[in-house]
Amino acid sequence: GQEMGLFSNKRATKMEDFKGMRVRTPGWYMDIMNNLGASVSPLPGGEVYLALERGVIDAAEFSSPAINYPMGFDEITKYVIQPGVHQPGIQCGLFFNMEAWNSLPEDLQWIVKIAAAETQAWAYNWVNSLNAEAINKFTESVEIVMMDKETLIEFRKMAKTYLDSVKEKYPDVKKVLDSQEALIEEYAVWRRARSGATPWPYETYISGQTTE
Repeated sequence: GQEMGLFSNKRATKMEDFKGMRVRTPGWYMDIMNNLGASVSPLPGGEVYLALERGVIDAAEFSSPAINYPMGFDEITKYVIQPGVHQPGIQCGLFFNMEAWNSLPEDLQWIVKIAAAETQAWAYNWVNSLNAEAINKFTESVEIVMMDKETLIEFRKMAKTYLDSVKEKYPDVKKVLDSQEALIEEYAVWRRARSGATPWPYETYISGQTTE
């Protein structure tokens, strides 16, 4: 599911707040945040708690609420900076060696496909239930703050620039990202059409601020 943002001892809602911030996160998000002016390092997961506690870093990204809660990051930080722009969603994958897959009879291939799809659907709903429980616990110990709209736009622009550069270097990555971008474009009209299904603003309704 969607991951949390940054557990932090510095309050940050605007882009300038991230300038020079010492952050732990790995991968592409590390590169993107460095490009935006933060000072980012990919500390191993087992070192994150102590690094936050000792002030070696100001903030850290780790995982989803259900996984973050047992880590105890809320014991040593003041804020959670939302949203988790680095991972707004995720799907599970099942990988097969092509030769091994082709050696299976069609009935077993069908069983594997159905089992994989059912496991994905079950796991997605299960973890979201755990995430809802965990985030409610976090609100008792840390302040959850939201990046402003302009900051989210800056993250999106930098992410687009960065991903375009990655696509130029790696054909396989280009194939995947082009497919995702095509889906976003195809889905856009329907997403807009269904957004007015309630008399309240979408953000108010989807955030659970009204149950009428």
